[in-house]
Amino acid sequence: MKHKKIMKENTVALLFHLPSIVVLFLITFIPLMYNIVQSLFDYRLSTPGSAHVFIGLGNYKELLTDSAFWQSLWLTLIFVVVVTLIQLILGAFIAILLDKITYGRKILTACWLIPMTVAPLVVGLMFSFILNPQFGLYKFVLDLVNSGLSRAPLSSSLSAFIALVITDVWEWTPYMILMIYAGLKTLPLEPYEAADIDGATGLQKLVFITWPLMKHIVMVSVILRGVEAIKVFDKPYLLTGGGPGAATEVVDLYTYRQAFVNFNFSYASALCFILFIILLAIGIFYWFAFMKGDGNDY
Repeated sequence: MKHKKIMKENTVALLFHLPSIVVLFLITFIPLMYNIVQSLFDYRLSTPGSAHVFIGLGNYKELLTDSAFWQSLWLTLIFVVVVTLIQLILGAFIAILLDKITYGRKILTACWLIPMTVAPLVVGLMFSFILNPQFGLYKFVLDLVNSGLSRAPLSSSLSAFIALVITDVWEWTPYMILMIYAGLKTLPLEPYEAADIDGATGLQKLVFITWPLMKHIVMVSVILRGVEAIKVFDKPYLLTGGGPGAATEVVDLYTYRQAFVNFNFSYASALCFILFIILLAIGIFYWFAFMKGDGNDY
């Protein structure tokens, strides 16, 4: 009887989740399979009949020797590490401040969340206007203080990359604030009360109580933000167009150029599949490094 009851519960659960499974299959698995199949051909919109030219792993072999791809991938990884680290530090600092203050907390929280509610396209356009070398706010401030800094920050490789980082940090630091602040509000008070009785300092409570309790929330926030940062496209496209040269050409922007500028759809499909493999590898590494074997059942 117990076995039949378990089977019945599993059947009900499967039927309950079946619509979601079907939808996910239609919008993820089928396009992924189509992308993999297309990457095995030499489909170029500029070459008639090329959609039926099978080249096997030719696109992947070309990808291995494509220096522009590896440069864009390396640039993307640097961008992800830098923005995620800055957003984590700023988000944790601001979240702790919000947790400590008493008056005006709701207003401050709402203000901090405003950048995250702005569409990424609008953020890119807004910063492109701010950094405009002719009429931008950045030029106006430098003229006001009579600074010797360049009025065209997007004209050099380093300053263009820094501008890209600042734009992403401005937009997505509120996400880290929200996640960490929500985690802080769920922490139990008993460990802190016991630590106060034992005479623990604020730093000791942060290291030995807050961090162990918040570790998984922080790690989930970092991995989700990192995955989204890898897929950044709109801000470099609007701010720099990948320039100057290829100094800010992230991997998504490089893939876009292959597909919609060079019309090499099969090669772009191979790039997309490689990016999918990289994201999958990051997810697996995260699971084994931070989740599995740490007393979690999820």
